[in-house]
Amino acid sequence: MTRYYEGMFLFDPAVAASWENAQQELSRIMDRAGARMIASGKWDERRLAYEISGRKRGLYALTYFEAEATKIGDMERDVRLSESILRCLVIRVDHLTEDEMKDLAARPNHASAGEGDGPPPRTESRRPTKETEAVLEPSADVELDEAPDEADVPEDSE
Repeated sequence: MTRYYEGMFLFDPAVAASWENAQQELSRIMDRAGARMIASGKWDERRLAYEISGRKRGLYALTYFEAEATKIGDMERDVRLSESILRCLVIRVDHLTEDEMKDLAARPNHASAGEGDGPPPRTESRRPTKETEAVLEPSADVELDEAPDEADVPEDSE
């Protein structure tokens, strides 16, 4: 039974100097696995959090494809043997339509465009203001636990 998959591939930027080279390698991997490529898109070349095979940077490519579930293991094996692909992550996306996949692959990487899905940048100061100082100060009707006296703390017995 064929299923839809999303694949994020991390390319060695020296090998994938041009997007066409990366696309050819993706096509080769997909053809060997008997997968049908629906859409692919170049994301960005980024600095890696840690070195992978001696590389400090990598080129990300997002792909959507249809394949037999039994062929995914073969595809991942081919990626491990490939000299131009450093890593890949493949997940099932049966909930997406082909049109949605094409739209997602065509989008630029949000993080590089400054439109990340993460939290918005902080604009307020981290220092307490007059409005927040009142919230931070304990009120008179709240009793705070005091630190334990030395007599209340048991001594360590050795």
